[in-house]
Amino acid sequence: MNISFDKYCIRSFEENDVDTIAKYANNIEVSRYLRDSFPYPYTKENAIQWVNFVKNNYSTLFFAIADKKELIGGISAVPQPDVHRFSAEIGFWIGQLHWNKGIMTKAIPEFCNYLFTKFNFNRLTANVIDGNEASKKVLLRTGFILEGTLRKSVCKNNKFVDHFIYGLLKEDFKL
Repeated sequence: MNISFDKYCIRSFEENDVDTIAKYANNIEVSRYLRDSFPYPYTKENAIQWVNFVKNNYSTLFFAIADKKELIGGISAVPQPDVHRFSAEIGFWIGQLHWNKGIMTKAIPEFCNYLFTKFNFNRLTANVIDGNEASKKVLLRTGFILEGTLRKSVCKNNKFVDHFIYGLLKEDFKL
């Protein structure tokens, strides 16, 4: 898959992404509000394992965000089970060097369009850990609405913090 927007694209992970994944992901500021499964420090071995995992399990739902030179971040969707089977949770990250350039504000609608047109999803969700104001703003700018707050439901850095659930319905989506 390859979706171009501005000077960037959403594309499949490649073997040669390993070094740049490690370069951008190995930053406490990047991992601060992500799940613990996104390690810090982030090593080249973590990146190799990640690329292999995606290629073997989620090649149609986990993607790199890249500029003309290299990978600069990632975006993904995890389908939900059972009665939630028409929903998927999206997640995203971008290297700190590329923050505040509007890249995610452009990438997320392109990715949502892909998910709504290529799969049978009716609803997309995103979970944001308290303090991650940038992700909250990006989601609101891209059509997601705040649906709820789960108080002190996340343990991050040995502290219980709130997390916020954002949602986007297919019928409300506009590219």
